[in-house]
Amino acid sequence: MAYQCFQKKDQQKTSHKPLSQPKPQINLTEQEEVIAAVVVEANLVENKTDWILDTGASKHFCSNKEMFQQFHEARDGECVFMGNSTTTEVLGKGKVFLKLTCGKTLALIDVLYVSSPRRNLISGSLLNKAGLKIVLKADKVIITRNGNFVEKGYMLDGLFVLNTIPTVSSKIASSSIYLIESINIWHDRLGHANYAPIKRLIDMKLINASDINEFTKCTICVEAKFYIKPFKPISARSTKLLELIHSDFS
Repeated sequence: MAYQCFQKKDQQKTSHKPLSQPKPQINLTEQEEVIAAVVVEANLVENKTDWILDTGASKHFCSNKEMFQQFHEARDGECVFMGNSTTTEVLGKGKVFLKLTCGKTLALIDVLYVSSPRRNLISGSLLNKAGLKIVLKADKVIITRNGNFVEKGYMLDGLFVLNTIPTVSSKIASSSIYLIESINIWHDRLGHANYAPIKRLIDMKLINASDINEFTKCTICVEAKFYIKPFKPISARSTKLLELIHSDFS
C-alpha cells in the first residue's frame, strides 16, 4: 500500500496517514487522499518500458518521463508513502498513450511521475471503471471491452506484464482511460463514409479516433469506383464454315 502526502513550506517533516488502522476514504480530507500502490522492484531488473497490471493500485504510476505526451510539474510537497516505510516524491503528472499490439492506443490520464518504483503500474480499478473487463486465467491476463478483445499480458516474475509496443512521446488527443482507434477503422465501421463527416465526429468528441491526417487510401473505395469499358458491338457475324479461325503457330 502507499499513501499520498503533502508537506507545507513551514514544516520540516512530511505528514502522512499511518499504515495501521487507516480511516475510511469518505472521511479523508483533500490533502489526505489515499493512494495505493504495490512495491514491485524487489528482485527485478529495471525496465522502464514494461507496464504491469496492478489490481491493488488506485492510480497509474510511470517512472519514464519520455513516455508522457502531456506533462506538468507536481505541487510542492506532494509525495507517495510506500508500503516499505519509504516516501517517494511525485515529480509530476500527465497523459501517457500506450500502443497496444492489437493496433489500438490506450490513453492513461493523470499518471503520476515518480522515480520509485522503477516499474510502470496500470491501475486495474481504473481500467474497470472505464468499462474494461480484466480476466486472470492461468499465467496470463486478458482485457476486453464490450466483449471485444483489447489486450493481453503474461506473468513475469509473479507479475502480469501487458503486451505493449514501446513508444516515445507523441501528441495524440474526462476519464482516466480510453481507447483511441485508427481513423481507418471508423471509416470502415461507418460504411466507408467520407472523411469529412468523420472529422466532424472527432471534433465533436463523439468518437475517439486518431488524427484525420493519418488515414490511408482505402482499397475497397478505389475498387468500388472501377467501371468496365463497354464491349464494342459486333458489326458482322461469320456465316460460312471456317470463316472465323483462331490459330496459334508459336
